[in-house]
Amino acid sequence: GYFPFYYDENGEIKGFSVDVLNYIEANSKYDFEFIIIPWPRAIYLVAQGKVDLILTLFKTSKRERKYHFIEPSYANEVNQLFTLMDNKFEFNGQLQQLTPYSIGTIREYSYGEAFDRANHLKKLPALTEEVLVKLLLAERIDMMIGNPLAFNDIISKMDVQSKIKAVKPYIALTPVYLALTKKRKDYKEVKQTFKQLIEQLKSSPYYQKLLDRYQLNF
Repeated sequence: GYFPFYYDENGEIKGFSVDVLNYIEANSKYDFEFIIIPWPRAIYLVAQGKVDLILTLFKTSKRERKYHFIEPSYANEVNQLFTLMDNKFEFNGQLQQLTPYSIGTIREYSYGEAFDRANHLKKLPALTEEVLVKLLLAERIDMMIGNPLAFNDIISKMDVQSKIKAVKPYIALTPVYLALTKKRKDYKEVKQTFKQLIEQLKSSPYYQKLLDRYQLNF
């Protein structure tokens, strides 16, 4: 999963994105079945039309060639650096500062256009956030980047809060979208229906309650 957007809790899939989809389902003719699979496989299966939707996707020009992004975005996500507590590094927000360091990333993730295009950086991809935390603790990477809510959840469960710290300022605050496979023949109808319902949701008091519940009210 990807806390707090979607995660497994005692065999039940919960999260902000799940609640958004539940709202769409309750107000439309569409039914959803949630599946949690590794991210690289998820984006491949949606591109191939084997899965209809992917959640919490950053929009990039490359991805727009593969998926129909449903406007408007339904939330924002922060990406932040984490490092070991004894690292004295002070960040001023300039990516050039990160050149001497190895940075753990998740394979096929986007961290905003600026970071994605920073090819001078030493980015070391892994499959999950849990793996990145372990690599950082083992000093196999200098830093890791990602959603602080997801990282803090993992760090808390591993009880290593005394060993890892967040670095400010944030790398990026980026809108996230639902993205639809281009293989569906009814994609225009789906996009229009979802667009209207997301706009309706975002203008409602319930949406603000969801943002507060999941700590996404940036």
